Amino acid sequence: MKWKLVCIKVCGITRKEDARVLSMMPIWAMGFIQVEASPRYIRPEMAKEIIRTLPTHIVPVGVFQNENIHEIKCLKAYCGFQLVQLHGEESPSLCSQLRGGVIRAFGVGEKFDGKALPDFFPVVDYLLFDTQVRGKSGGTGRPFPWNTLQDIDMQGKPFIIAGGLSEKNVFDCLRAIHPFAVDLNSGVELFPGKKDVEKIKNLLDRMASCSSKSPLL
Repeated sequence: MKWKLVCIKVCGITRKEDARVLSMMPIWAMGFIQVEASPRYIRPEMAKEIIRTLPTHIVPVGVFQNENIHEIKCLKAYCGFQLVQLHGEESPSLCSQLRGGVIRAFGVGEKFDGKALPDFFPVVDYLLFDTQVRGKSGGTGRPFPWNTLQDIDMQGKPFIIAGGLSEKNVFDCLRAIHPFAVDLNSGVELFPGKKDVEKIKNLLDRMASCSSKSPLL
């Protein structure tokens, strides 16, 4: 059985040039971080300007953390985000108020058991799993033990894997778990906010080659 190609999301876009080059690659989504404390924060005005230039097949995602519902809705409309990614302690109620287009992120540590997930299934479109590190809500550059998710019933909800993924370990991830998409960020950067587009291109080429020529899983 040949490996089914997963979707690719590149998060932490801050530069027009990176977005322009990446938009010519087979990428599903780009993430624009709307958390000012992040080294990959992008001003809404710049995010809007970049998103206006993206081809229609790329999904722009606004990334938020513990933001109020009014601000999320306003920035979604202003910037043109098709999805919002919630990377804090957002409740199922808040997700429901957004009325669709929601990725809810969860930090995975040693004791992650997935008990909170069923409350979110009816009100989100995607789940995202990132590495849990105290004091951080993403962008850690560290992978988590992917087999932690193997016995968790997602009830058919598509999910995304994040956390230190790069060309060195993404295939190990895909052997361990079968996500809808992988989220690339710090593992494909020259420095925070500056993507190494050659690394991303090489990774995409390898993934496409594995998909068309040989079984991976």
